[in-house]
Amino acid sequence: MVLTAVYPIPDLARATVALFVLLIAVGIPVYLLVFRPVERRDTWWISEMIAVSILFIIALPMGAILAGLTEPLTLTSLSLVTVVQNLLFVGASVYIVTVRYGLGPLRLGVRFDGWRRQAVLGVLGAAVTIPLALASEEVAVFLVGLVEGPAQAAARAAAEHMSDPLRPILEALTGAVPLAWMFLLLVVVVPIGEEVFFRGLIYGGLRARWGVAAATFGSAVFFTAVHVQIVHALPIFVLAVLLALLYERTGGLLASIVTHAINNVIAVLSIWRDWGF
Repeated sequence: MVLTAVYPIPDLARATVALFVLLIAVGIPVYLLVFRPVERRDTWWISEMIAVSILFIIALPMGAILAGLTEPLTLTSLSLVTVVQNLLFVGASVYIVTVRYGLGPLRLGVRFDGWRRQAVLGVLGAAVTIPLALASEEVAVFLVGLVEGPAQAAARAAAEHMSDPLRPILEALTGAVPLAWMFLLLVVVVPIGEEVFFRGLIYGGLRARWGVAAATFGSAVFFTAVHVQIVHALPIFVLAVLLALLYERTGGLLASIVTHAINNVIAVLSIWRDWGF
């Protein structure tokens, strides 16, 4: 996922409001992550999850708007926001688990034993998730069509594909180096950052409190919500469920990172080569 808010700030008043919101969006997480007392030491709680969520849902986009990085979106601005976002995911998650709660990195799924097995399971996971995602998109179009009508649902699905903010950047890329950099961002940086946060921190915290089923559903709902899609919400939800189950099965993040990365490869190629899905 890449944050790409595109709300221009036309005047000083709006800029002042945006700055005020930014200060609040940074101040609340700082309190929750640094000054709020830890209630119990065996696992982190929802306050830490909320704190990091505020940072990447509100503070980071607002900072990007104030810095003029959102309109028009370029490879440079995309790179900056993507790197900062995923450093935030990893850094905040590691800080919460290892520093704030004094727990080992294994609690976040950071483990390298059995990495070959995890990598193989990640490839197998991708072999399952990709056709499931395509099938679930068809189901989603059908379900939306029951409300809006089949033609409107199909048009909405096509519009979501065409409105992907990565499309104009990928279509404008020339040369091997920029293309390789784009793939590095979306196939390495994004899967690592998002898996550490959504599976390691969010799923891990929910699982410790409420068990596997609730954690799988809760983390998948959150993962789906932040991607802000309608027709493609179901495929994203299905992917998130399978990523959580992979993490649960292996006890490490590598398998889910590999599955996530391969899914992103297919998504990028489908936009770049206009495969139509």
